[in-house]
Amino acid sequence: MTAPQPAVHHRGAHLPRAAKTRNAEFQTLAAELQPLIDKVWRHCEDKAGRGRTVTLKVKFNDFEIITRSRSVPAAVSSRAELDRLSIALLQNEMPFSRSVRLLGVSLSSLQSDDTAPQLDLPI
Repeated sequence: MTAPQPAVHHRGAHLPRAAKTRNAEFQTLAAELQPLIDKVWRHCEDKAGRGRTVTLKVKFNDFEIITRSRSVPAAVSSRAELDRLSIALLQNEMPFSRSVRLLGVSLSSLQSDDTAPQLDLPI
């Protein structure tokens, strides 16, 4: 009998995300996004990282899931910008014809704060 092999875990960068269940009215959903955005932004601050792509996830009561994302040229630099992009994604999809079971926000295309911004070269 051979000795068991140790488990090896390969994990990429942990993406900041948060989710919560709510009703399908814009004002309610927009208000419920706020603590989710706070959680994602706190994660960014704790890990000293930022991302360029904001993703909104909506799961309906029938378990259908939609995701909408928007990438920006430079990393999202403030909680206010994350809020603006998240709310815009939600607003573009409203109104929903059914109840929302789950609402989530994530930030991807991550880079660390100490990464120098890429400069444009005049051509």
